[in-house]
Amino acid sequence: MSTDSLKYSKSNLNAYLELTKPSIIYLLVLTAATSMFLAEGFSSNLMQVTTGIIGIGMIAASSAATNQILDVSIDSKMKRTSRRPLVQNAIPTINAIVFAFSLLTVGSLILLTFNNFLSWFLTFWTWVFYAFFYTKILKYTGTQNIVIGGLAGAMPPLLGWVSVTGSIDSLPLLLVLIVFVWTPPHFWALAIDRKEDYENAGVPMMPVVKGIPYTKTQILLYSFLLLAVSWLPFATGYLGVFYLAVSSFLGGILIYLAISLKFDEVNKKAIPFFLYSIIYLTVLFIAMPLDRIFF
Repeated sequence: MSTDSLKYSKSNLNAYLELTKPSIIYLLVLTAATSMFLAEGFSSNLMQVTTGIIGIGMIAASSAATNQILDVSIDSKMKRTSRRPLVQNAIPTINAIVFAFSLLTVGSLILLTFNNFLSWFLTFWTWVFYAFFYTKILKYTGTQNIVIGGLAGAMPPLLGWVSVTGSIDSLPLLLVLIVFVWTPPHFWALAIDRKEDYENAGVPMMPVVKGIPYTKTQILLYSFLLLAVSWLPFATGYLGVFYLAVSSFLGGILIYLAISLKFDEVNKKAIPFFLYSIIYLTVLFIAMPLDRIFF
């Protein structure tokens, strides 16, 4: 029995948790919750905030589980994903399907009951886009797959805003733009480190098709673009000088790491860039409500 199989045999609950990709869900929930606070601050309806986070989180978890169900054949060919529970046969496929459908159903009922139809509609179609369109079609169309597919992961700020307001505004769209621009360099850095995985799985990620040097250039260009985009909430008057200072500091580090990666011949700095990009987005979105509260 493999180490991973033993881990899952000890705790079947852990296998189901892994099916939801919790490391990704936390970022989705954070960006949605930040947007909720920016929408109405401390005057937000606590019930709507709570149900919005739970509903959006459950549907996002369902999309992650559905992605693993549909991707099990290529996951088994990649070192990065070979430890996932379905590859390890820790969960029967039918159980995973029921689990994903249950998350989608309960999450949908929560949003429809306690929030509003628009929040459910947008969240549901985000689920469809990622779970099916990206997973089975877009991923295999070419090097811009993650650019277009990143829209699904960028949607939570809008979903969170709509769940407590019932309407769409310009600020959450700016936050969507930030996450949308952040996604490609974040993922391309990982793809550089795992290039052989994607070659084995037949997925045309940019490092595989265009080469690593070209991908590094794109990461650097997107890092500069992300810095500029991150200034938009300040430039449009939604956030203040504290946010501007934090976004500038974080963006400066990201650009420095992108430059270091660009000239790293052995590609050892790809994973440090990838890990920092997670810290970058986390701190950036935490800085937004802090700016509103204290400055």
